[in-house]
Amino acid sequence: MTQAVSEKPRFRVRGDSSFTAVNSSALAMMASIGGGRTYDAASYDSREMGSWSPPLSAGLDEVLTSRDMVKRRARDLVRNHPIISGASDRRAEAVVGPNLCLEAMPAFELIGQTPDWADEWSRKVEQEFELWARDPRKLCDAEMTLQFGGMVELAYRHWWNDGEAAAVIKMLPPTGPRVLAQWETCVEVIDPDRITNPNGAADNTRLTNGNTLVDGIEYNSNKAPVAAHVRVSHPSSIQSGATGNFKWSRVPFYGRTGRPIFVHAFKRNRADQRRGISQFVAAIKRIKMFDRYDDAEIEAALLNSVMAGWVESPAATEDIAAALAPTSGSDGSASALQVQMAYRMQNPVRLNGVRMFHGLPGEKLNFQRAEHPSGNYPDFQATGLRAISANLGLSYAQVSQNWADINYSSARAMLNEIWRGLLHDRWLFTQAFCTPIYLALLEEGVAKGIIPVPGRKTNFYKWRNALTLCEWMGPGRGTVDPLKEGQANEFFYNMGVTDASSIANEQGRSLDKTLFRQSREAKAREKYGLDPYQALKAKGGTGAGDAGSDAQDNPDNADQAALGKQPREDA
Repeated sequence: MTQAVSEKPRFRVRGDSSFTAVNSSALAMMASIGGGRTYDAASYDSREMGSWSPPLSAGLDEVLTSRDMVKRRARDLVRNHPIISGASDRRAEAVVGPNLCLEAMPAFELIGQTPDWADEWSRKVEQEFELWARDPRKLCDAEMTLQFGGMVELAYRHWWNDGEAAAVIKMLPPTGPRVLAQWETCVEVIDPDRITNPNGAADNTRLTNGNTLVDGIEYNSNKAPVAAHVRVSHPSSIQSGATGNFKWSRVPFYGRTGRPIFVHAFKRNRADQRRGISQFVAAIKRIKMFDRYDDAEIEAALLNSVMAGWVESPAATEDIAAALAPTSGSDGSASALQVQMAYRMQNPVRLNGVRMFHGLPGEKLNFQRAEHPSGNYPDFQATGLRAISANLGLSYAQVSQNWADINYSSARAMLNEIWRGLLHDRWLFTQAFCTPIYLALLEEGVAKGIIPVPGRKTNFYKWRNALTLCEWMGPGRGTVDPLKEGQANEFFYNMGVTDASSIANEQGRSLDKTLFRQSREAKAREKYGLDPYQALKAKGGTGAGDAGSDAQDNPDNADQAALGKQPREDA
């Protein structure tokens, strides 16, 4: 088809949205006149963008279509890859730790109470929760295998590795192994794999109650989760003959009074997302590529170490085989070659104590050159680990356990960056998983009269949100230079921008328990006639901590710092 340049491009629209010659020529003309796409990121005529056409999926489909395969690969890496296994442990240790502690923070003003009442009530609630969480019989666990800290760590590993954590909050009577239990509330951590559609029902199935079923979760018309369909046993248990594999339990998210029953915690990255996906999904491909290269280098280096060299001979293979064969003469005597080899084994040629190679005429000894690992291997390994560390939310030094190039300044900067991410993850996880458990236990405590509330017990439902405000204290941040950071804390405290409780929490300690122990220690020192502790007032720039940190930043001052001296200004 020909057309004048001044003629406007014509289009022919077809029902199947396919392009004809007229369409393509018109688009080409528009591209030449208008200069193509206004954004380079949307162009198709570059080498980088030409074959890059990812799908435009809904938030629901984006996760559901890939979640199972991503979960399998992520778990395999956690099981078998030393770096990912270690990184998963570091995340669990830093975010929740072994003993996550409750900090009740009721909004006392909204319920007409005083700060003194709030302190007393919070202390009572925290002590009761700690007794429940650290029960030696592990009654907080429905399976009676873990204390609360262990259950939280297990759930966090699901949250990080699988992308979601789930639990059922039960009330079991004080009978059998739970005899004389004070609390009936207990928690069962659920493997997210067990949350599936009953009998293989398709997603978006409309149930008889009008709710919609999507990947094991039942939603109402407002897209709010109503109930979870939990398989009695794991889907793969059919191979081991487990009973109840084709049975499901419908577990509501909340009871009639609003008491949490089913907890489903996951990080939502898009609207309409219904299930979680592994937190390190973006690094899985890079990890596998790095793993293959790592194995190849190790195998090549091992081969080099096993085969040190070889003997090169001008003779044919069959001649060498015949010469080395253990044949004897016609009279039964050994061959001349065997006699010579036996003699050389007993009398090796040596030069200044070094053994010499003595071969047959024409033979040469070649040594294997150590070409593996490659000279570029350390740089490649560091580059790969840095990319993986960025996705894992950890530093390169933490993942590689290589602290050779870390000084005080870089350690402080690294700690600040990493700590914000860990606190962010702790807040999201604990508020989604731990706070509903605290709410359920608090409701039982009020109903049984263990936990007091102003007025009648039913006031709990009136002030439930105000009473259940809380934070969760995990492992501390740690310090790089305790003296410098202590001075900084004192400076900010005197400015009025922080408080002693926040400083203690940053170190993973409870201020209330710390003050109580200090009081006991002061009485003990007085009892035994010891002087009380003296406050340490370190002058800026004269403490040992300054010398130590200066030595880290400037190796030339290391000797002076080791001797407790200040480095000279001209050093």
